[in-house]
Amino acid sequence: MKASTHIGFAGFLYLLLLTTAGVGLTALNAIAVTVGSVMPDIDTGASFIGRVLPPLTRFLERRFGHRTLTHSLPFAALLSLLFLVPLMAGIDLFACLLVGYVSHLLLDTCTPNGVRLFYPLSEVRCVFPFDGNSPHRFRVATGSKIDRALGILFFTACLPAFYVAHQGYERFIRVTQHTIESAVRDYEEYARSSIVFASMDARDQLSGEPLKGSFQVVGALNPHALVFKGPDDRLHTVGRDFESDYSADNIICMRGGPASATVRNVEMNSRFLGSLAASDDTSAESLFFGEVVTAGELLIPGRVRRFSSVTGSGKRVRMNYARGCDLRELNLDNVVATGGTVTVKTVRREGASGPSNVVLPPPSGGTLLTFVVSPGETVVLRKQKGDTVRAGETLALRTVPTSFDEQKSLNDRKRESTAMLDRTSLLELDRGIADAALASRSDSLEHGNACELVRRGFASSASLIRTELKWERTKRALGKLVAARRLIAGKIALDAARLTLADAGLRAKAGIHALKSEFRAPFDGVLLDIRREPFNGKEKIVFLIRRLPS
Repeated sequence: MKASTHIGFAGFLYLLLLTTAGVGLTALNAIAVTVGSVMPDIDTGASFIGRVLPPLTRFLERRFGHRTLTHSLPFAALLSLLFLVPLMAGIDLFACLLVGYVSHLLLDTCTPNGVRLFYPLSEVRCVFPFDGNSPHRFRVATGSKIDRALGILFFTACLPAFYVAHQGYERFIRVTQHTIESAVRDYEEYARSSIVFASMDARDQLSGEPLKGSFQVVGALNPHALVFKGPDDRLHTVGRDFESDYSADNIICMRGGPASATVRNVEMNSRFLGSLAASDDTSAESLFFGEVVTAGELLIPGRVRRFSSVTGSGKRVRMNYARGCDLRELNLDNVVATGGTVTVKTVRREGASGPSNVVLPPPSGGTLLTFVVSPGETVVLRKQKGDTVRAGETLALRTVPTSFDEQKSLNDRKRESTAMLDRTSLLELDRGIADAALASRSDSLEHGNACELVRRGFASSASLIRTELKWERTKRALGKLVAARRLIAGKIALDAARLTLADAGLRAKAGIHALKSEFRAPFDGVLLDIRREPFNGKEKIVFLIRRLPS
């Protein structure tokens, strides 16, 4: 067949099959498919590629003939091995080249004479379709009208195939479905790098009023619901019937402008909820998630059958896609949180000015300072509500019943008694060592005299052995006493070091306690309020101080 038909067929396979399998849609891959689809015709001078490389073409055509060696599967396998090594860095390129080459062989089986697919292993010509009664029926002659029509057909089919490949197969299916599940998957994919909008045709679940247009999506509540900004600038949900504020008959997500998201966790212990609202950066969109425990009882009004980003009762406040304006609307700015963690997600449009990592400022009404008191401890307040305090002034003083001085005195008495016992033990050992040394010297002299008597012939060798054994016994006894004294002296030194270390630890604890017993003001200000609250079996004293301008 003509080169245009081969190129169109290979391009259609590339767009329809390879891109669906994960091969990238790039110009380089398309060129590889095109080159691979015309390479087998290098064995004839009538082809385009044959005219490009005439010496190689003449050799192949004279030696093997047309549609033999270069049109066989064994040669394609050998060629793939040769191309595999240089193309290892780009496996997509190798796949495109191989598919383009094989597509040429398969298409040439539809010609009247077919192709020797297994040459040189077999001379059998492979044809498709096969009809024993009329071998050339349904075959396509090269250059015929059917050949040109097939080329036009393949190139025409490449247009919708390119649209599907460019969208991505999964994205194409989701676009055609227009369901909420498809919209949720699109949002999760797009939200990584962009602002996301949803074009929807929906209706209100309560009133039945229609809602049509494009709205910004802020999150996916679950696989069947999206959270979006409605025309009233409130957050609503769109999803399945009876589960969301709106039910969408037709919805699709689209990319907006590029954006980036940052996520951080904020410990809310002894913080106003207003500190979250105060950190709401105007150059970005901040959303709050989590649950906090408050100091006082709360009753947050709910929205009947409507999505509420802030809910709770008692001493708990739950936030799910909450914004600073939501907290301000519910008058939660001055509510003090005594525990909990809030996750803050900040989405910033690309090019927007402003800090990329907003630090939560202190509460607008003042700064909270906490002082935890353990059971058995007493606290004396040095300042009262309404007093002016200076930096470094003592706000409260804590007293502990345990006296570190008594512990230190007990440790000193223990050290003295231990030292006295150790000195007594060492004195007894020293006397024993002196007696053993004296006995050893006496036995040494006795053994020396015995040696002299034996040498002169006045005594037998048996007396020499007896004095030597006696001397050895006294030497061993002396060695044991010396070793025992060294062991006891080492133990005494270790006990002394242990007691010294314990004494240093007591002094350190006393110093730490002295530092902890005084709670001082970190800056100049006015003491607005003092609160005492139970906290994990202890008592927590909270000072609310408003800083004075410097």
